[in-house]
Amino acid sequence: MIIIFRENFKKILISLITNPILILLYWAFCYELSSLCMYGRMNNNIYIFFICLLLIICIVLFTIFKVTKNKYYKYSKTIKFKYIFIIIILTITSFYGVKIYKSSVNYGGKLSWVIERLKSERKVKFENNNIYEDGVGGIFEDINKKYKLPKELYMSDNFSLKFKSDGTITSFDTFIYGKDDKGKEKSYLISYDKNKSKDITLILNGYADPKYDYDKLLNPLIETVKVIPVKETVDKWNQDSYGLVYYGKRNWGYNSDGIININEKGELSGIEQTDSKIVGYTVSLFTPGNEGITPARYNLVNNSSWSKSCLLPQPEDYEQESGGADKSKEQFYLTKEVGYKANLVDKALGSSLYSLSKTTDSGKIWEVINENPFNGTIGSVGGIKFINDNIGFITTIRPSGTEGSLYRTDDGGLSFNLVEYPIQEVTLDNLGVIKPFDMPGMPYEKDDVLYMSIGQGPDGDYKGDTEALYKSENKGETWEFVKLH
Repeated sequence: MIIIFRENFKKILISLITNPILILLYWAFCYELSSLCMYGRMNNNIYIFFICLLLIICIVLFTIFKVTKNKYYKYSKTIKFKYIFIIIILTITSFYGVKIYKSSVNYGGKLSWVIERLKSERKVKFENNNIYEDGVGGIFEDINKKYKLPKELYMSDNFSLKFKSDGTITSFDTFIYGKDDKGKEKSYLISYDKNKSKDITLILNGYADPKYDYDKLLNPLIETVKVIPVKETVDKWNQDSYGLVYYGKRNWGYNSDGIININEKGELSGIEQTDSKIVGYTVSLFTPGNEGITPARYNLVNNSSWSKSCLLPQPEDYEQESGGADKSKEQFYLTKEVGYKANLVDKALGSSLYSLSKTTDSGKIWEVINENPFNGTIGSVGGIKFINDNIGFITTIRPSGTEGSLYRTDDGGLSFNLVEYPIQEVTLDNLGVIKPFDMPGMPYEKDDVLYMSIGQGPDGDYKGDTEALYKSENKGETWEFVKLH
């Protein structure tokens, strides 16, 4: 059979490359393959891809069978166009080959993220999986068995966990970083979903934008969960599942709802009323999807330096202008109840993938309303602001940190579009022309007109802190330059 195939190889090859149906299928195959590499699964492209692949295989096998079984086989009339077909095949291969390559490098597409995951993703056996018995410290003990963690760890955002009524942990995620014994920076994107895997997933050494913010220490979480009566607390709620969330040090203002102080002996003391603001490294237990139950918010009071720091005067965490919103650049409250928050989904080498969540109950429950508001990755979120229920803006900063972009929504955050504005040029003393204004600020409203200042970023030095002022009279759809200021 092999000998027969070799003798007819030329006939088979020419028959294949001059088959217009095969060429058409090859084009569709390459198109869907490049779509998969760029965007991942969408619009049934994975099914079309495999259908094309199956049909190509069938045609190849049929052609081999037909040629080898007929020693008097004659080429089809399309043989005279074989060089044209060869050029078409090479063109298709080159065009889509370049697109696939671009999607595999510099986070240009889904394929690059897959490659990065293969390089940096690790699995850890999850043994200490009962929060009643092991707390949350058991999670990091399991990780530490395989990968030595830095002694002092910080969070980029928060730590969230869900567990069943019997204490079995069903999911958690966080992004932590720190410096090892040699002073080398390490980061760990940690996640676990019992429905998807029995192991903990680690993404090692992604870009964490480390700030080493003392308010984001991880250790208070571990120490607090050791002493709080988790089972006794949630048993009173009589639910099937529960949640735990930790954001680091939080300023609750004068709101004492659910706040419970606890010492190292497990002795509790509630806060009925207070004349000073309540600040603490708060670990909250709550019932997902049940707004009628007030979360139990535990603050551990001990002699540690981080606990004592909660007694120091704290800056205001709320600003009247945003209806009581947290000053965090990744969160904004339109009213006391309605707020929006950008959530870090994935992060590596300076590029970040975000989703957008919304709350209508003052932050008790957050629902993801847009899984990818920026249609890809950015460096970081610079700010969020909504001017009404429909129209809002998000500023982003590119991985370089020297340029930014502005995105606008007119459907309450369900979709975002990149805002375009006329680039303002300036002439230098040597008559050179530059475009230094590339860091959009957050729009603000005055007399029914939106204004926006665009700065120069950290790499700009045109006349100090000079910015370009723009205005919009149609709620941010279009912008016009006003002046430098």
